[in-house]
Amino acid sequence: MIKNVLGGLAAVLLTLALIVVARTLMVSYDLMEVDAVERHAFDADRATERLSEGLTYRTISHEAPEDFEAAEFEALLEFLERAYPRIYSELEFERVGDYTKLYRWEGSDPDLKPGMLIGHYDVVPVEPGTEQEWTHPPFSGTVAEGFVWGRGALDDKAGVLSSMEAVEYLLETGFTPQRTLYLAAHHDEEVGGFDGAARVSELLEERGVELEFLVDEGLPVAEEVLEGLETPIAMVGMAEKGFLNLELSIIRDGGHSSMPPQRTTIGDLSTAIHRVKDNPMPGRFDDLIKTTFEPLAPQLPFLYRMGLANLWLFRPLIERQLSTIPHTNAALRTTAAPTIIEGGIKANVLPAKARAIVNLRIHPDDDIEAVEAHVRSVINNDEIQVRRTPPSREPSVVSDTDTRPFQDLRRSIKEVFPGVPVAPSIFIATSDARHFRNLTDNIYRFRAIRARPEDQSRIHGTDERIGVENYLEMVQFQIRFIKNSTS
Repeated sequence: MIKNVLGGLAAVLLTLALIVVARTLMVSYDLMEVDAVERHAFDADRATERLSEGLTYRTISHEAPEDFEAAEFEALLEFLERAYPRIYSELEFERVGDYTKLYRWEGSDPDLKPGMLIGHYDVVPVEPGTEQEWTHPPFSGTVAEGFVWGRGALDDKAGVLSSMEAVEYLLETGFTPQRTLYLAAHHDEEVGGFDGAARVSELLEERGVELEFLVDEGLPVAEEVLEGLETPIAMVGMAEKGFLNLELSIIRDGGHSSMPPQRTTIGDLSTAIHRVKDNPMPGRFDDLIKTTFEPLAPQLPFLYRMGLANLWLFRPLIERQLSTIPHTNAALRTTAAPTIIEGGIKANVLPAKARAIVNLRIHPDDDIEAVEAHVRSVINNDEIQVRRTPPSREPSVVSDTDTRPFQDLRRSIKEVFPGVPVAPSIFIATSDARHFRNLTDNIYRFRAIRARPEDQSRIHGTDERIGVENYLEMVQFQIRFIKNSTS
């Protein structure tokens, strides 16, 4: 009897193993292949020099309005006019808000909806006291060791200037788009974009403009992003997470620290924070993140491909594994990060009040109401007051991959980065693209920047830089995408 049961179990396991392996070997993915294209012969030295000069302008967005350096922003705008004379002689342009520039390149077919490329030229401050830690001064624009160094090299002056390089080159070669193309260089993205991007969006809506697509800064061509994946991945942000700040506070009688009660304000607040961190909202390996991994499958080791081909069996294991990696965990779920905690005025006094701020980044499958309800539920303490603090924003809609604009984007990436998979993904940060939801559903967040794990700390950090050859790739990409998407 036992022998028969064991034999039957072995047969079931063998059958299961055969099914798993067969599904792994049979799975196929829609991987676009493109013909090789000739590289465009723009002036690489001149493009590099213009990026270098662009990084010398201290277009810093300070939190305090009184620290704003208007002369630096004016100087940057004057530089653009000098650097790109064809754009300023052949395109329509206007100033929006205080220092944002909007350009319009009229297409030959008025029946086609316009496209739009946006970026921002403002930058974050250099943290005081860290200036000496930079290999080259942060506003020098130094070209050395194969890089262009300076604040804004990655975020996002290279994005703005590569677009303008592409348009200037195409104007020089006599290219005329069929589809009208808008360009915008925003000046206040780092402090919310309300005087730049938001006003541009409002202006276009007032004029009755409906966009076919919009491309903004976003995810990069990532290298060494997953263990066992040797090829880079071009990651395109198809959706943007929302965000919510919740204040957790508690008020209770204070007293002398020599006679502490069983429960204190700081103790209970710490427990609440701990519960929020230890009880995250569910992660989901489906929809967009599943689509992210599909183009990568042929490049992954066999065991990874086996898991992706057999989600009916391995989904819980995959979700558990991805939850241990910060950037993939952030793509799986809504995340919570305590960022401020306050309480107490003296070492021997029990504080009567304690408060903390938890910053939550909301997955597109969740919303603000559901996230707040989850936080209240896991805290499970009526003495802890939970209050929203502005600003907050719902997550964006997820842009469709089955559209011509996305296919044009994917084709352009593959023409410049041959053999690199294009992975639709979630953009876990924020960008000016959020201000344009009223004009199009086809919003893509991508920069053709090659990024390795160690480059993450350079964005808003020390030694921000971009490879010279990579910047020239960015210009090539912008040229290819403009031609593909407007013709």
